[in-house]
Amino acid sequence: MRTRDILSESCPVTSHLPDLLVPAQFFSDRWLAGQASGEMALRWAVFADGLSQYWKLAADCAAHGSQEFQEEESWVLADNSEWPFSFPSLCETFGLQTESLRTLLLAWKNAHRSGAAGTLSHV
Repeated sequence: MRTRDILSESCPVTSHLPDLLVPAQFFSDRWLAGQASGEMALRWAVFADGLSQYWKLAADCAAHGSQEFQEEESWVLADNSEWPFSFPSLCETFGLQTESLRTLLLAWKNAHRSGAAGTLSHV
């Protein structure tokens, strides 16, 4: 996948995220009926919004010092798996490896920090 593909505006929720984070990939086999489906949808919304905000702010070096970015990065880096909306808990819910996703997000930030965004042409 190329960086320009990642940055396409085709999906409003995850428009700045790699294809591995498309909601349909998670809900096809994990969607629960009844009350649990609303909880799962809420968890996905929180997860997608947090990732999208981090992805967007990490691409803007000027935003790296902002309180908003610091909060997003703290959420990504925190290891509190007891809180249901923590990054590790949500990764587990959606079957993602927390450290792998963190590595991807930090690489995205570092590529923009060093001005080498083109080095992420195959995320």
